[in-house]
Amino acid sequence: MKKLTMLLIFTLALIALTAATVGKIRFILGEVFYKETQSQIYKTAILNANVSEDGFIKTGLDASAEIEWNSGVTSTVKANTQISISKLLQQANSNPTWKNKMKESLNNLKLQNPRNASSVAGIRRDEAEVKKENSLLWFQDPLQSMEDAIALYEAKDFPKAITAFQKVINQGPLKKDAEHSHAYLIMIYDEQNDKVNQQKHIELLKSDFPDSALMENLPVDK
Repeated sequence: MKKLTMLLIFTLALIALTAATVGKIRFILGEVFYKETQSQIYKTAILNANVSEDGFIKTGLDASAEIEWNSGVTSTVKANTQISISKLLQQANSNPTWKNKMKESLNNLKLQNPRNASSVAGIRRDEAEVKKENSLLWFQDPLQSMEDAIALYEAKDFPKAITAFQKVINQGPLKKDAEHSHAYLIMIYDEQNDKVNQQKHIELLKSDFPDSALMENLPVDK
C-alpha cells in the first residue's frame, strides 16, 4: 500500500512537471492570480512565469494581465476575469487580431533570420554619404540593440521602446531591423491611440520595404 501511494505521488508530480508550457505571463497590473491545475489553489502570479495548458488565470477588480504565447502572439486578460489557459489559447488561435498576426510574423522572421551582430548599418537611398576624414576624431553613439528594444516593448515601457526602435531605424533605414522596428512602432502607436505617428510608420514600411511579408498584417482600415 505504501509503495502504491508513493508511486501515485511520483506519477502526479511527473505529470505536473511535464505539463505543456504554452506561454509566459508578460504583463501584470493589479491583483492577478494563477494556478497550474484546476485542483490547486490560486497563487499570486509572477511576471515572466511559464503558463501550462492545464492552468487557470484570474484577475481582480481594475486588474489585467497579458500572456505571450510560444508563437509570439499575445492575449489580454481583462479585469474581474477567470479563465482557463487552454480556452484563452484557443481564442487567440481562432480569432487573431492584426497585432497578433504581426507579432507572429515578426517571431517567425526572427527564427528564420538569425541576427548577425557584425552587420554594418545601411543608409536610405536619398541620404548623402558621409565620409569621416579621421576615425580617431569621429564620435559615434553606441549601436542600439534590437533585442533590447524588443525587451522594452514586451515590458510595455513604450516611451523608451519608441526611442530604441527609432535609433535602430536611424542606424540602418533599409535593413531588416528597421523593417521590424517600423512594425513594432505601428503596434505601439496603436496602443497609444496615436494615429498620426502610426500612419507615418505604416507609410515608411510601405515605401522602404514594398515587398515586406509584414505588409499583409497591417491594420485593415489603413
